[in-house]
Amino acid sequence: MPISILPSIASRLAELEAAPRPIEPHLLSVELDRLVTDPDKLTEDERLGCQAEIVGWRFMPMRGDDRGPWDSYFGPLGSGTTEDGKEVYFPDAREISREVIEHWWNRSEQASHPVLRARYADLALEIGRVWNRHHPSQPQFTFSRELAQRAVDAHLKAVADDLAESDHQAWTFLNRALDLALLVKDRERVGRAKLEAFAYCRKLHGAGESGYWWNLDNMFWDRKGAPLTEEERSELIGWLEEALEGHANIKDAQRFDPHQAQSAADRLSRWSEKLGAPERSISVIKKAGAAFEEIAAKSNALTAIAWLEDLSVRYRRANLMGDVARVDATIKARSEEAEQSMRRHEVRLEITKQEMDEWLNNLLGESLELSLGRIAVHLMTSEEQLRQFVEDSAANAPLQAHIQINIVGSSGFTRAKIGSVKDDMPGRLMNMAATLIGQQAPWVHMALQRAKEKWQLDSEKLFAWLTQSPLFPVGSHSLLRVGIDSWFAEDHLKAIHLLVPQAEAALREWLMLMGESPMRPDPESGGFEALGMGRVLHTESFRTRVNPTLRMHLRALYTDAKGLNVRNRIAHGLASPEVLDRGIANWVIHSLLAIRTYAHLK
Repeated sequence: MPISILPSIASRLAELEAAPRPIEPHLLSVELDRLVTDPDKLTEDERLGCQAEIVGWRFMPMRGDDRGPWDSYFGPLGSGTTEDGKEVYFPDAREISREVIEHWWNRSEQASHPVLRARYADLALEIGRVWNRHHPSQPQFTFSRELAQRAVDAHLKAVADDLAESDHQAWTFLNRALDLALLVKDRERVGRAKLEAFAYCRKLHGAGESGYWWNLDNMFWDRKGAPLTEEERSELIGWLEEALEGHANIKDAQRFDPHQAQSAADRLSRWSEKLGAPERSISVIKKAGAAFEEIAAKSNALTAIAWLEDLSVRYRRANLMGDVARVDATIKARSEEAEQSMRRHEVRLEITKQEMDEWLNNLLGESLELSLGRIAVHLMTSEEQLRQFVEDSAANAPLQAHIQINIVGSSGFTRAKIGSVKDDMPGRLMNMAATLIGQQAPWVHMALQRAKEKWQLDSEKLFAWLTQSPLFPVGSHSLLRVGIDSWFAEDHLKAIHLLVPQAEAALREWLMLMGESPMRPDPESGGFEALGMGRVLHTESFRTRVNPTLRMHLRALYTDAKGLNVRNRIAHGLASPEVLDRGIANWVIHSLLAIRTYAHLK
């Protein structure tokens, strides 16, 4: 089927050819789209013409190693999901007809404007490949070395003639030219791409612009087939050193930028290592680090700690342990300031006494044993419920669903990072489980109090009920009893410290009952060591045979850094007395009830 270009569109493209100027692809597509005054009256060949000359400008070059949904240089402008879960793309390369691709091929020869010529050649190459994959039984487009060379020449001319509408587009053109020249093994064009990139950098450097150095370094670092000469490498390294000096100088308010200084230092460091100058690598790391330390001292605690944590990791990688100690001490020193700067948000929830009594009456059973079992089972949240809470929260607060959550420890250091709902659902589930443990603490307290009142639950009865199970062997009884006595006496701090190890020991006993050893060889001592709670919960037996709600709950309460992590914070002396309160003590008692209950469920 022939293609027909609307006269209005053909005229506008002719104007661009006659007086070349920079072209922003999306804006051009919008401009051309507005020239279609009555789309409903278009003939089929005119529709193909619009697809060729309007839709072709809506494909977006992909970045880096991302090859998009079609494994191509081009990706869609946008995407969406239909009601039946199918992903759709705008535009969709798979919907481009053979006639349109042939039109692009021809236009790449006819067009004189370098940006037009480059776009047509790229479209014919890339969308032609997509077409081949989706039409295997039809005559295929043959990859053309000549077409690739045409695209290279057009991209380089666009940069040389100042026809890139932005620095970003110029570097896109330069990188595309180099990629294609390397693909077709055209050494002459590889050399020209390199020359044009350096010429463009000299132009930007002379104009006092920034950013050229990292683009050039990205383009040629370890680029196979495009090695730099000694002179070119020296020029690039000189620009990197100049960038580091300028951006690391806090006295130069116009140029100071510790992030840019760090980027320059990272690049200089790897060049230094490659060229056999490790001492130079250390000096640039320290110089950029000093810039961050200087600005951190002038910034609020939260911002400073965020910068210094990253710096601590960098110093550690470079084995600069003295610098690590200094930075870590600064983080700890500013932790209280950071904590005080955070705001507490509270939501009031009112429940009548009648509603609470009704809930408690429904929860507690017809005996003490049944009541303890029901408290154990019904005060935890299943993974399905957690997922629903996370998804509902994401729907109500979509921006928050995309923002990383940092959990900060008592010494100011980040304990864990939780990604977006899309990228880190397991982390979000764990964080939600921990949040609900906090929110549900009053219900646990009321349930345990009602059990005390209704069944005269005391230390003796609770101890007797727990020790009926082989999970609590005779050797554990003395500490278990003291811990339970402490809880009834409301000595929460003592109860928690005594009973958390008993919960861990009970899990190891449970593991043995399932036929798996809780011991492992210790190469360092030459003997054996007991598995800690975290490892027990990740054993094959616990992952496959233990109720998943209980396992998730215990991980959130005790061992996961994205949860409350109570066990590990106690073990390492990181839990403050304020954290180890009645609420946590009640949850520790609840965990003993839950372990005892679930281990004996049939």
